[in-house]
Amino acid sequence: MDIEWLEDFLVLSDLSSFTRAAQSRNVTQSAFSRRIRSLEDWIGIPLIDRDTVPPRLTVAGHLFRDAAREMVRQLQDTRVALGHKTRAFSGVKLFISHSLVDHFLPEWVQNLNHRITGLKLDVTAGETYDGMVALSGGRCDLLMVYYSSIAPMTVDEKACASIILANDRLIPVCVPNAEGEPRFSLANVDSGSVPILVYPPETFFGRLLNGVVRFGPRTPPFSIVAQSAYSRVLRALALNGSGIAWLPERSVREDIQRGALLNAGSERWNTDIEIRLYASPERAKLLEFNLWENIRDWQESGLATI
Repeated sequence: MDIEWLEDFLVLSDLSSFTRAAQSRNVTQSAFSRRIRSLEDWIGIPLIDRDTVPPRLTVAGHLFRDAAREMVRQLQDTRVALGHKTRAFSGVKLFISHSLVDHFLPEWVQNLNHRITGLKLDVTAGETYDGMVALSGGRCDLLMVYYSSIAPMTVDEKACASIILANDRLIPVCVPNAEGEPRFSLANVDSGSVPILVYPPETFFGRLLNGVVRFGPRTPPFSIVAQSAYSRVLRALALNGSGIAWLPERSVREDIQRGALLNAGSERWNTDIEIRLYASPERAKLLEFNLWENIRDWQESGLATI
């Protein structure tokens, strides 16, 4: 058996999609499917019910998932203990959503270092769901992402401890016109087609935006100008006047203050989101410097809000 088969299975169990799982593992879907089949052949029983949409774990798959996570974690910890060269850096492994890198991470790390001397972070940035897979597979100690009940996480909230670090909002923004008003408006449903900049539907912000639009009242017709999983890309396009982009308010605070961007809709187009930090119970207990408890106490004292 190959350890990659176990990691493939864990990714698939979290994403419930052969296509997205294969993309996350950087292999073709056919190669990914063959590896899952190889694991099932080695186990001797089906782990995935392929007759359902999306595919689901069988009863055996659910039982095997916890064992697979533990095996992957033990193998990774053993490699570290044996001094594997690629894991020589002994910092706390933090996976962060790329949408938080520019406007939240730097000041958060600075404040954390003031509180805990000598802390080292090994930071990886990526899509929210890749981070959830990394956490469940034991490839990171901490996961920092946006959260909303409209687009719930697949992280087991009961099994993984979480801390709310700060609150934010996803808001629609665009450049002003010559009169200082939003160039594009969501308020007038009869104003014609409105150009928008969107996220892929399978991403966290894509699912969230779909919920905002679908559960609201009558909307103007939309014309999708561009799509990107990266909020910084959509921000750049919005600043160039390409259309309306829904962005975290914290990430465009300075743009709004200097008048480069304006809120393009009423309050109903905004949606509350949280910045959360996750850790599995066993990783939280092992973190050096009593890190998890320090961060939790820090947040409860109100110092974590940036």
